[in-house]
Amino acid sequence: MYVPSDSFGGQSPERRAALSLQTFFTFVAAKASCVVMSQLEGIGRSDLGAYNAEGAQTLRHFLVNEPMRDCNAWLAKLMQQDELLGVRIMEVRQAYAREDFEWGNLKRLAIEGLEQQNTRLLREHAAQRFGTLLEQAGGGNSAGESGGEQQQE
Repeated sequence: MYVPSDSFGGQSPERRAALSLQTFFTFVAAKASCVVMSQLEGIGRSDLGAYNAEGAQTLRHFLVNEPMRDCNAWLAKLMQQDELLGVRIMEVRQAYAREDFEWGNLKRLAIEGLEQQNTRLLREHAAQRFGTLLEQAGGGNSAGESGGEQQQE
């Protein structure tokens, strides 16, 4: 299938999806990944507390206050505040993409989701269209509702 490159600002659909995934992996590394937050909060270090409490606070601030529209710009800004934290998040996102993300599962789930939604949308459309045709043909009553039913006494 041919998709014009100007459809995505001169990028192929695959390049556009790759950029979206890069932002997603950065988000995973920064927020959902227990690795970064656990290390910053000092989990498992008993009474020693966080070894980088300032880094944990910086990361929380960035996650709440800095939109991650462009993950690389977000990381560059974070690195201005805390260079090691930014590097750590880059390492985690790369490791996640290479080793942990289930690429085959992504493809399967995307295709299954499209198939399910296409089926749902077509069924809803058919039901709506069929209902409209019935209303036009008989004023909204089916043959059994037009008074032909016998009442039982």
